Amino acid sequence: ALGSDGRQLEDGQALYDYMRALAARLRRVRVCCGDWSRVCGPSPTVKLGVTGVFLDPPYSDLANRDPGLYATDSLDVAHECRKWALEQGDNPLLRIALCGYTGEHDGEMTDAGWTPVYWKAAGGYGSQADANGNGRANSHREVIWFSPHCLQPHIVAPTLFDFEDNE
Repeated sequence: ALGSDGRQLEDGQALYDYMRALAARLRRVRVCCGDWSRVCGPSPTVKLGVTGVFLDPPYSDLANRDPGLYATDSLDVAHECRKWALEQGDNPLLRIALCGYTGEHDGEMTDAGWTPVYWKAAGGYGSQADANGNGRANSHREVIWFSPHCLQPHIVAPTLFDFEDNE
């Protein structure tokens, strides 16, 4: 096992402690998989209280990407996710994050009070391309838009363990 600084752990205790802390932090987290619209209804979200929703749809037609990039592909699902996110963005029980590329959702999201956080992707198959490949160029286009009720990511970048569990 490797420590966070890349060194081999002597006895694995640090990894064990980290995994126990992670399990404790995530013990009330519900992870839903499948069609995004099926799991974004009120029962798995606001009926449970304050809920975080992380949407990472396939890049849309506005992303200037290969329309056959994914095995099951859609150039529209990102637009559908954005529409739902904007409709739900004022709900204080929802903290929504929508991923995409610059140019996909910019105007509508920022006009509605969402906060963009720009970042650079470090890996993935796209980074294996030659120096002129799209993967390397596109790695600088990544954005996550946070809804108005999200904690302020541009002010503080907390770790997973920085929040107290009140229960």
